[in-house]
Amino acid sequence: MKVVKPFDLKPQPVEFNGSVIKGVTIRWLIKKEDGAPNYAMRYFEMEPGASIPEHQHPWEHEIYFLKGKCLVTEGEEEVVAEKDTALFIRPNLPHSYKNVGDEKVVFLCIIPHNG
Repeated sequence: MKVVKPFDLKPQPVEFNGSVIKGVTIRWLIKKEDGAPNYAMRYFEMEPGASIPEHQHPWEHEIYFLKGKCLVTEGEEEVVAEKDTALFIRPNLPHSYKNVGDEKVVFLCIIPHNG
């Protein structure tokens, strides 16, 4: 069994198209190297005003928001996700994230290892 707390891990920058996204960090809580055969669990933090640009890929995301207000887009849909909101981002659809609140956005994101 692996037991980990997010703050036991060093936050790492998030890269997009070869550049670091300012104000966004990731901590890999559970990954393939831990013996998880199918999924990875990641812990994201986004500073106020930070965003992850629109992108798409062939894998899904299961996301659970722990803190803050985040504008999430998927295709033509958009929603402001807050604490205790779960979202499913479907594969192959463009999606993006933007912190639209005054505090840090914190969320868990689960993806398959092929992602």
